[in-house]
Amino acid sequence: MRVPLLPRLKAHGIATILEGIKDLDTTAKNGIDILKEYSAIKSSAASGGTRADAVAVDITGELKKIAHRASSSSAGPQSAKALFDQEAAIYLGQLEELKTGEALRDDVWAFMTTVLAADIVEWRFPDNSRERLARFSGGVRNTFQRLWTRGSTLDRGEGHPERWELVKQLTEDAMVQIFERASIGGNPPLAKAVAEGWLRASTKFGRGSMETIMRSATKILRLKNQIIDLAYLPPNELEQIVSEAFDTAGTAQQAPITPEPPYI
Repeated sequence: MRVPLLPRLKAHGIATILEGIKDLDTTAKNGIDILKEYSAIKSSAASGGTRADAVAVDITGELKKIAHRASSSSAGPQSAKALFDQEAAIYLGQLEELKTGEALRDDVWAFMTTVLAADIVEWRFPDNSRERLARFSGGVRNTFQRLWTRGSTLDRGEGHPERWELVKQLTEDAMVQIFERASIGGNPPLAKAVAEGWLRASTKFGRGSMETIMRSATKILRLKNQIIDLAYLPPNELEQIVSEAFDTAGTAQQAPITPEPPYI
């Protein structure tokens, strides 16, 4: 099977489009029309597959449907956005067209967010000027790329009865702690093991305590990872080390604070 080569958008193209983003109405245009309009600044790999601009249009078209369903649900605004993140991650994580090197390219995701689905980005992350460029540019904070990474990494496998439990149960804070730290998020086996550890710890210590516990546990694991590459450990050993990190962090979180004796 020939690799579908998705359209790409370089940094100068992102800047050009974002300057006039208020005038860009992607909901009123056909995806093919948008591709024609921005043909001068899009690119693709010169060889190694078949140009597949329509695939990017189809992907973002489905993401628009997911966003519409989420925003039209009875959930509040924040819950609707969380629902979109979950459903989009599951959708993107299963796509055969993204199981190639194309999905690892930041400029592929930059094209989809900036050219084909800017309306979703503006809905998902409104009025966030400090992070705005990152949500359109490719990388760990790109609106869609972050979800594809979650879905593809946290997929337990087609035959698992709770295949998408990690995607659905982890909080946004937990996802950020895993996938925005290169030493963890850049290592899929370790990232998945940490996600599993978070789920076990949330049952043991309670979800309300997990933000602080997660931060402490990831610090422990990042230090250990500097000594030994955790991802190369057998699965049972990696699970044990991750569980120990969460247990240490959770026990410290719940330990009573002993007051210092008064000065004499």
